[in-house]
Amino acid sequence: MTFPSYRRDSIEELLERTAPRLRPLVQAARRRVLAAVPGATERLRAGWGLLGYDAPRYFAFVVPTPDHVRIGFERGVLLEDPAGLLRGGGVQVRHVEIRAAADLEAPALAALLRQAAGLVGWAAPAADRRPGRPARRGR
Repeated sequence: MTFPSYRRDSIEELLERTAPRLRPLVQAARRRVLAAVPGATERLRAGWGLLGYDAPRYFAFVVPTPDHVRIGFERGVLLEDPAGLLRGGGVQVRHVEIRAAADLEAPALAALLRQAAGLVGWAAPAADRRPGRPARRGR
């Protein structure tokens, strides 16, 4: 897969280069990542043509493709995926294909996002943790 080169480092330009029918899905995917992992930060990774998320280190990305949006996980091979959402066959990265806004509502997707962020040191806010479970720390 080749990534487009960007003249400016802006999320707006990434959206401009995305198929118009996928732009709302990219925006919804961005909101889903940030809602699932409070405190995560987003930034354009122009060289890769994607939006990267840190919590506190890089754990996930959102990237538009010609016919869908991917939410990917930098250490995806380490994630538990009982719902079978993850795709990809590389040695490290895995992704979830988002083809409709309803795909973003899957509780299993939010669990993958939180699990991926936990691998890089993110801890869920105390109000979001289940009683009796300690905060998950990165490895």
